[in-house]
Amino acid sequence: MIVKSESDVLMAVHLKQTFPAPRDKVFRAWTEAEALKRWWGPPGSTIQEVEVDLRVGGAYRIGIQYPPDDVFYLNGTYREVQPPEKLVFTWRWEKPDMDFGESLVTLEFHELGDSTVVTLTHEGFPSREVAESHNEGWAAILDSLTPYLDEEEA
Repeated sequence: MIVKSESDVLMAVHLKQTFPAPRDKVFRAWTEAEALKRWWGPPGSTIQEVEVDLRVGGAYRIGIQYPPDDVFYLNGTYREVQPPEKLVFTWRWEKPDMDFGESLVTLEFHELGDSTVVTLTHEGFPSREVAESHNEGWAAILDSLTPYLDEEEA
């Protein structure tokens, strides 16, 4: 058994949220470029560009802008694509002052009647501070999904 010291442990974010929509619709919101442009991103930002090659080994890239700043990007590779149940992808910021190396995001989509429970795990952070920053960002992003799904329902 290998025991790591606290300084070697990479922090993780774990979030769970229920959305009032069928699982396939919620999965598509996470995997279709045009959908991601409409709802994804931290408050106050706009998504300027989204590229999605939804297959194992395929890449994605998202361009985010906080006006008046320039667009900055994050990218990764899909490790698992199991519609509409699971999505696993790497995550890396292209902006040097934000880049902490590659990390891993796992999204699981569980049916709950007419709703979907999304479990998000983002692991591989080098510090508690970086994990907390991403926890706040992910919580805000998840909160943006319900209004998008409601708008799509109408």
